[in-house]
Amino acid sequence: MSQPVCQLAYELDQRNGLRRIKYEPSGWYYWDWEWRGERRKIHYIKAGQQGDPVVVLVHGYGASSYHWRYNVPALVDAGYQVFAVDLLGFGYSEKARTDYSNGEVWSEQVAAFIREVVGPSAGPVVLAGNSLGGYVALATAATHGPDMVRAVAMLNGAGPFQEGGPEAAAREAAEWADQSWWARLKRSVAASVKRGVMYFAFLRTKQPERIREVLQLVYVDHSSVDDDLVTSIENPAKDPAASDVFFLVSHSTRGPPRYVDGLLAKLRVPLLLLWGDKDPWITPARAAKIQALYPSAVKVGLDSGHCPHDDTPAPANEALISWLATLPLPSTSAEAGAEAGAAGAEPAVVHATA
Repeated sequence: MSQPVCQLAYELDQRNGLRRIKYEPSGWYYWDWEWRGERRKIHYIKAGQQGDPVVVLVHGYGASSYHWRYNVPALVDAGYQVFAVDLLGFGYSEKARTDYSNGEVWSEQVAAFIREVVGPSAGPVVLAGNSLGGYVALATAATHGPDMVRAVAMLNGAGPFQEGGPEAAAREAAEWADQSWWARLKRSVAASVKRGVMYFAFLRTKQPERIREVLQLVYVDHSSVDDDLVTSIENPAKDPAASDVFFLVSHSTRGPPRYVDGLLAKLRVPLLLLWGDKDPWITPARAAKIQALYPSAVKVGLDSGHCPHDDTPAPANEALISWLATLPLPSTSAEAGAEAGAAGAEPAVVHATA
């Protein structure tokens, strides 16, 4: 386990009376992730007591682990060990020039993080993610199963839906499978044009004034958009590779995408839809669509925007912690081993219902 670069410290926000993480430009913990023969530097925050149930938090597009500044201390106080990880390409993590198609790298990163940093002794974890992080949390849980993830909370979760039925899906798959010189040329030209457009868009997007403007568009409480939050988004964008990552994240080289529909069909754990109902980007209609596809999902609406955990942290914390309390406690690997030993050589019989 890596040693902290800086000790995690809290401060009191006089504006709302809540404790939050004190911003630290150098970050807190770093982990070297071995992936596809390369070592990638990944940043994370860790707080709480080892042995408590684990919650892993995953930020949204352009944000970082610091975006969970109000939620980490509240979850620790409620009796959870908390990890917040920076996705590859974002926040304090390495700005890797790699293939981000379909978010596969991120779900593999989060799964490796749970295995290697959180560790198997903790048992299955709860994954909570905002926006893009909600999609990553869903994909990780659906791909790796309940032995790794025991529940998922999507806070205004993103991700594509399958539109147009089986015929549209077949056409899309055929287009991606077309490797003729003409198809490859079209994709190459489109990518070149897109890269140029997105480079100039990135130059504007990374300016502090523009960051503040965009956040205020999707926050209900504009006072939540403070200097520390803006700086936490601005500083990673100064990395020399950040503009390349901005393009690569938005440009798929492999398809078709991993649709939310298909991921929900594989999900086998409780799902919370914690939604800022005033989000202009990912509206409550999206939560209703997810709930139609996964009827056991619990939906909690808040008078909040796209990032309810930071926009209106007090009600978001209350809703998340209340839902967590309804979940069965995880069985740790040590407990599972003790149970297996107590059972001796007698075969276990499991009765499953559909």
